[in-house]
Amino acid sequence: MAACRCGAMTRLLQEHPVIDVELDGSGRPVIIGWAGHREPVEVCNHWRIEEAWWRRPLRRDYYKVAGPRLLALVYRDGVDGTWHLERLYD
Repeated sequence: MAACRCGAMTRLLQEHPVIDVELDGSGRPVIIGWAGHREPVEVCNHWRIEEAWWRRPLRRDYYKVAGPRLLALVYRDGVDGTWHLERLYD
C-alpha cells in the first residue's frame, strides 16, 4: 500500500463529486470508486467538523487517504450520508 506523502502539491476541486466508498468494520474507507476507477486506500488522517448549526447544518468526517496511484482528501457528509472527493494531491 502507498505511504502517506507529505509536502505534495494539491488541487482543490471546484465541485466535490460524489464517490463510492467501501468501508472496513470500523467505518474507515478501504476502497474509493471515482470516474470509473477503484482504488484500495489507507487512511492517513481523520477529523470531523460541525458548524453553522443555526442554518443548514454542516457535518463532515474528513479522511486523507493514500493508494497506489492516489493521494486525496475525501469526506462523508454527515447530513445526507454521501461521500465526496474534495482534494487531490500530486
